[in-house]
Amino acid sequence: MSSGIWRRQFLIGCAVILGSLVFPHIPLAGPDVTADRSDVQFFEFQCTIMEVHPGSNYLIVGEKRIELVDFLKGDKRYRTILRNAEGETIGLSSFKKGQWVFVRGFMLSKGRIAAREIYQLPAMAPRSDFYPFFKNVPTWGEPAE
Repeated sequence: MSSGIWRRQFLIGCAVILGSLVFPHIPLAGPDVTADRSDVQFFEFQCTIMEVHPGSNYLIVGEKRIELVDFLKGDKRYRTILRNAEGETIGLSSFKKGQWVFVRGFMLSKGRIAAREIYQLPAMAPRSDFYPFFKNVPTWGEPAE
């Protein structure tokens, strides 16, 4: 082989090695949202909305980034459930800065939170039986289209 071919192969090899050192997460890239309950930390909390980002599908609630999810797993589609205090489905644009919300979700990487459900509340609510969704967790996942 000529020295030009060896030089090109050497440069390509160096670029691949350098790329894997600079961007180590790319070969492992993939969704970090899951429907498997065995490997996630679930939690719920009430707080006020600090920011609403409808174009990017997330909220800042209590200084935490709450991401809306929409993904397929098998034959089911999992989407964040958005409802008002009466249990009626609403859109993300219905949420406003300063409103109280109840969030049920799970942790993602880098401290982000994937929202399973977000309920818009008229004010801070006691944690007893004030709203049925505090105790009743609805079925999640609908047949994929």
